[in-house]
Amino acid sequence: MEFDILLVHARIADVFRYRLFEGWIGIRDGRFITVEAGSAPGDIRAAETRDLAGRIVMPGLIDSHLHIESSLLTPRRFAEAVLPFGTTTILSDPHEVGNVAGEEGVKWMIAASQDLPLRIYHSIPSCVPATSPEIEWTHEVFDAATIRRLARQPSVIALGEVMDYRGLLGPNERLQAIVGAARENNLLIEGHIPTLAGIELSQYLAHGISSDHTLTFTAKIQEQISKGLAVMLQTKSVTPENVAAVAGLPDRSRIILITDDIEPSLLTDGHLSRIVALAIECGMPPLEAIAAATIRPARYLGLRDHGAIAPGFLADFLVMDDITAFPPAQVFVGGQRVAQAGAMAAAITCENPAQPDYPGIPGIFDADDFKLDSNGASGSVQAQVVALQNKHSTLTKLEQMIVRLQDGHALFQEEDGLALASVIARDESSRTVGLIANTGLRQGAWASSVAHDCHNLLVIGRSPEAMAKAANAVHAMGGGVAVATHEGVEASLRLPYFGLLSDEPVATVASGQAAVEEAMRRIGAHQTRPFLTFSIMSLSVSPYAKFTDKGLVDTESRQLIRPFYPVDKSVV
Repeated sequence: MEFDILLVHARIADVFRYRLFEGWIGIRDGRFITVEAGSAPGDIRAAETRDLAGRIVMPGLIDSHLHIESSLLTPRRFAEAVLPFGTTTILSDPHEVGNVAGEEGVKWMIAASQDLPLRIYHSIPSCVPATSPEIEWTHEVFDAATIRRLARQPSVIALGEVMDYRGLLGPNERLQAIVGAARENNLLIEGHIPTLAGIELSQYLAHGISSDHTLTFTAKIQEQISKGLAVMLQTKSVTPENVAAVAGLPDRSRIILITDDIEPSLLTDGHLSRIVALAIECGMPPLEAIAAATIRPARYLGLRDHGAIAPGFLADFLVMDDITAFPPAQVFVGGQRVAQAGAMAAAITCENPAQPDYPGIPGIFDADDFKLDSNGASGSVQAQVVALQNKHSTLTKLEQMIVRLQDGHALFQEEDGLALASVIARDESSRTVGLIANTGLRQGAWASSVAHDCHNLLVIGRSPEAMAKAANAVHAMGGGVAVATHEGVEASLRLPYFGLLSDEPVATVASGQAAVEEAMRRIGAHQTRPFLTFSIMSLSVSPYAKFTDKGLVDTESRQLIRPFYPVDKSVV
């Protein structure tokens, strides 16, 4: 037998039987040919023989649900960030770029992901916009014909998370046709199920939904497993209680670890490896945690030759000193070494494609652009306020408060905890200004063209003057994030690709994001992840109330809400 690479004296991670065994591996043409216990026979020939001296060989990690855009990096820079930590394959849902630049934006993400050492598969965004054009503006509105066209693109294997779960239950005929087109093209259909249970969950799943990655708990895991779903655990769902619940399942093959959204500041010391380590810390056996990030996602995605050290499988593997010792000593994709000791083995030199046309960043603004949507009223009004529920999540609810206005501007009190939130459509065709509570802001403002999932311009602040300064800074950069006070811009991060992405190395982008978050905390933001929390205040499918360019949205009923009432009228 002849091989390109022969690995001897290895400890091999068997993700089928959750064991380590001593053995040898022969690799040819980028695939495992032999994986055997014991010592290699003496008549084996190889172009290269590596004595691993007892090091562990385990499959490369597979992240089966994520959005590259949350890293604020172009695909090539994202690959440079995650490969050294052992991620070798991903399924990316580019619905951020899809909302900004439509079908051509999705094609750009696919083209920018080709010929990289990271294996990148794609899902087609299902919800562009996340709900409907009546609720929020996007550059294009995807329909069934869009799905059919994009299904022919290279590396497309799925329909992205169907976030408008109420719409799929009816009467959103456009979304139902989108899901039907995905089924016609044999695409995997990803779910997004924060609140459905019982009959409603069954009706949603009957459309062919295959997974859920939203915040979960014990009873939800058990119902979803019983109804055939793959249950994906991201950081906020990897808890000791959930891991214990998983341990009690007789079949755990549909429990999968994912990242979903991960910011550049977190990517500097791990990727899916962070979730694996957290699962182990919460009580999941190490080899099972590895399986939940390798063979299980591969099987879920239908990638039959990914995710294991086994004959015929792709030779994507990690060489580890210990099964939990990330970053790996070495990372291989297709039998080629791509990273070593936490760094890329060689720079990625391919160029990004030219960006397609898309709407720019709105501007220029002044303080009067951030008057409340109250028809210039003065005096006391009863206001509907979007209130953050805690410092650790993006969960909100509606509260009613008496607010004093003067010529349409809110007169805040130091102790009221209120701030303004504004969303301006990228084409400036519509805008809204409302009230948000519990941001922690004492002064100043934050503005961002990263505003899930529409990525219209989102501005949150205590002062209309500071809001104008922050928004104008984002406009001047051609996209990005800025924090401002009355004195001027405190920090900013430029994101020139679609107003979402940078082509700088991850360390540079992480430093810029850190400076923005430090500035946010100086003006009072107290969230665990303030940038992410603020950016989700425009996500029209995130429970239970959010802002769009069309107004204040009840995200469960998918209805726009009247924001103000006369103070002597009861709130309906």
